[in-house]
Amino acid sequence: MMVNLIILGSCLPIIAQQSKRYPTENELQQLMNRFRNFVASPSPGNRDFYIRDRRNETETQKLNAFVRAWLPVNPDVAPFLGQWTALEETQNIYPSTLKGKVCIIETFIPTENDMGISFAQGTISGKSIKTTNFASIIQQGNYLGVAFVNTRNEQPGIYEYAWPKPLVDPAKLMSYLPPADRNRLLQQFKESACSDTLPKR
Repeated sequence: MMVNLIILGSCLPIIAQQSKRYPTENELQQLMNRFRNFVASPSPGNRDFYIRDRRNETETQKLNAFVRAWLPVNPDVAPFLGQWTALEETQNIYPSTLKGKVCIIETFIPTENDMGISFAQGTISGKSIKTTNFASIIQQGNYLGVAFVNTRNEQPGIYEYAWPKPLVDPAKLMSYLPPADRNRLLQQFKESACSDTLPKR
C-alpha cells in the first residue's frame, strides 16, 4: 500500500498538527527514507536555511563538549542533544540522568490557542526518540527530523531541523510565560531529571 507523505511548512507548530497516534513502522520507515534523501541533498530556495551552518566556532565547541560529557551518562540520547532550529521553530532536547530519557521543549510562534511553547518527555526507541506528544524524532549528522501524523488528514509527515546549538536554561526559554505556566513546565522538567548543565561527577 502506498503511503502519501507530506512535508509541512511552518504555518502551524508541530504540536498543533499532531494526531493522537505515532507513525506506524511502515510510515516511519518511509519518512526516514525521505529524511535521508533530504539530508543528502537539502532543497534550495526557501530551504537554503538548512544548507548553511550559521553557528560560530564557540557554539559548536560548547555543544560538542556538552555532548561528550553526557555520553557516559546517557549514551543513546547524546546525538540528539542541543537546540535544533527550523525556519521559525526550535526543538530543544535536554538530557536526563535517567537512561534513554530526554526532555523536549518546542518553541514556535504563538497563536490564539497556544503559548508558543510545549513540553514533552522522550524515550529512546530503537534509533529514534518517541515523545509523549506522539512524535518520533530521528537524527542524522547535523539534521533532526520530527515525524508525526497530521491531525487533519491522518497522513504521516516530517519536519526538519538543523545545525544544533548549545542548550539554554529552560527558564530563559519560558521567560515570557505567565509564572504559573512557567513553574508548571519547569516542575515537569525537574521531575524528569533533566538538565541543561554538565553532569555531576
